[in-house]
Amino acid sequence: MKLWVKIKKRIKRFIRSLFFTKEEYARFKMTDTFQMLRRYLVDRYFYKNIRKNSYATVKAKKMNYRMEKEGIFTDERKEALLAKIFEKQHGYKINFRDPQTFNEKLMWMKLYYQEPLITKCCDKYAVKDYVSKMVGEEYVVPTIKSWTNAGQINFDELPERFVLKVNWSSGYLNIVKNKEELRQRATRHQFARWIKPYRNSYYQTLNWGYKNMPPIIFAEEYIEQSNEQVYDYKFFCFNGRVDSLFIATDRQDKKKPTTFDFYDADFNPLPITYGGHPHVKTPHVKPKNFEKMKEIAAKLSAPFPFVRVDFYDLGDRVYVGEMTFYSGGALLSFEPFEWDKKYGEMIRLPDKLIQSTKDYFDPLTPKEAYMMESKITVPMQRMYCMQKAYAQLEYLPDLDNPKSFNEKIIWLALNYKNPIISIAADKYRAKEYIASQVGEQYVVPLLGAYDDVSQVDFDALPNKFVAKSNGGWGSDEVILVKDKDTHCIDHLKVMMTTWLYPWRTYYYQNMCITDERIEPKIVIEELLEAEEGGSVDDYKFYCCNGEPRFALVVSNRNAKAQTRTFVDMEWECIPVMRKGKNTAAHPKKPTKLNEMIRLCRILSKDFPLVRIDFYEVDGRVYVGELTFTPGMFLGFKPVEMDYKLGEYLDLSEYMK
Repeated sequence: MKLWVKIKKRIKRFIRSLFFTKEEYARFKMTDTFQMLRRYLVDRYFYKNIRKNSYATVKAKKMNYRMEKEGIFTDERKEALLAKIFEKQHGYKINFRDPQTFNEKLMWMKLYYQEPLITKCCDKYAVKDYVSKMVGEEYVVPTIKSWTNAGQINFDELPERFVLKVNWSSGYLNIVKNKEELRQRATRHQFARWIKPYRNSYYQTLNWGYKNMPPIIFAEEYIEQSNEQVYDYKFFCFNGRVDSLFIATDRQDKKKPTTFDFYDADFNPLPITYGGHPHVKTPHVKPKNFEKMKEIAAKLSAPFPFVRVDFYDLGDRVYVGEMTFYSGGALLSFEPFEWDKKYGEMIRLPDKLIQSTKDYFDPLTPKEAYMMESKITVPMQRMYCMQKAYAQLEYLPDLDNPKSFNEKIIWLALNYKNPIISIAADKYRAKEYIASQVGEQYVVPLLGAYDDVSQVDFDALPNKFVAKSNGGWGSDEVILVKDKDTHCIDHLKVMMTTWLYPWRTYYYQNMCITDERIEPKIVIEELLEAEEGGSVDDYKFYCCNGEPRFALVVSNRNAKAQTRTFVDMEWECIPVMRKGKNTAAHPKKPTKLNEMIRLCRILSKDFPLVRIDFYEVDGRVYVGELTFTPGMFLGFKPVEMDYKLGEYLDLSEYMK
């Protein structure tokens, strides 16, 4: 399949080359004609997929994902897509302006009700935290282990029977009743496909609740009831009121059709056929914990116009399976049709809620912060932090009682002052500081530091070097020169001059809230390379209260295949992502790990929090930099890990 994709791409490039040069095609893409042709092809793709009933295929999901990323999957096009699918499935046209039936209203909520709590509760992994807080962790199926990369799965750590799942779609699971019979390599390969971005349930029929969640693979305890059967009790709940339920059986038995049987809140049978599913021959017996399940469902569903709460009743205990906000994707028809109307009447649609946390954040540019520095007050800085955190972390930080890792970083930036920070955070002055603390042998050799680009003698520099700003952030203010002869020196000079503006420092990037007020310089140092000539891995140790607690391993930094993987101090992967980067299956463990940990304890002893970056080259350890507000405003996904990592950092001594 991959070979055929490559062949098609080459054919497309060849045909394109017959009519355009590369530059001509780039200009053509900017024309109205190209955009009109593109819109025509997109609409043709929609109708073709709907007509062929292939809108739920992997190919269709991938196309939807691409259009969403490119910004051409407009609200109008989304509405048109759902309308066509809806009519094909149900036989009547949807009215988005005045939805009446159950399935119409669920479709409306996919597009126009973007309550953030829905995302947490749609997430089959994160919902466990919601259930635990609302009704107790005893109602959650125990999680054995979780991962962000299929290659990280260690089947030796798992019991003989378990269930593997992906959090962001239905059907992405593997029920393992005998580990000895499991094809481990094939299983890893399958789960690696399921966590690709376009496999998110959102890109199938626009189930909004799934859109913003990161992929997590997790293993749960295996559960079953009598006769190796699992009875799935699915309660229809409306603003905390349990109306009815249906029981699904034989869901995992491919030889038998899955049955759906409806009952009212008193467990009286209802004459409903849902999605064409057959009924059991003998009516179900009322489950032992029926009233308990109703009680739990009412509590969990209270904030929502509609949610289906699913349970497993094992006799001696009850587990919440999942919470579903778009039952059947709003594509399963009711027979008789009157039930579509009856359930629709029970949903009181809320006002439109188009969720965008960025709507409340008006960013202040570094240049503006520089010009206004004397007028910026502490209350203004605090408000700015709350707005920016809400925009990027997607939750409002509690700066009076910080719990999450990011809340504590922001609190430190606002309240903790230490004159050493402005020295140690300066990529030039830090070299002297590091040398004084642990020895000059751990410092990346300096070739020069300059206040003006005219002072740089490029002819005297080696063929390979690194140029960077001493107070900048991110890759935009670092230049790796691997062959000086292939670079335009004038272009390098122009780039470096932009670093010397006084506002081009991290201090002004965040409204002057940190202690990192640095006089800008151009720093040029030796280029460290791996043995094979590639980029060296970057080991970033997060040190809390003088002790390294976890690390971020950055590999292939300057390539598309870059990975960012969090590990604990035993070098076990932590199931967390930041900034949406891919994780590695087995991040490389430094041979000098113990030496890095020793250096961390020395360099971090005077600070509540510091991230210390290391490189390992030819058996030697180098300290890259020290960062005191590491990744401030960059959210951890899933957000529960933000709070778990926050437990490592104790601020009680500083908040007195």
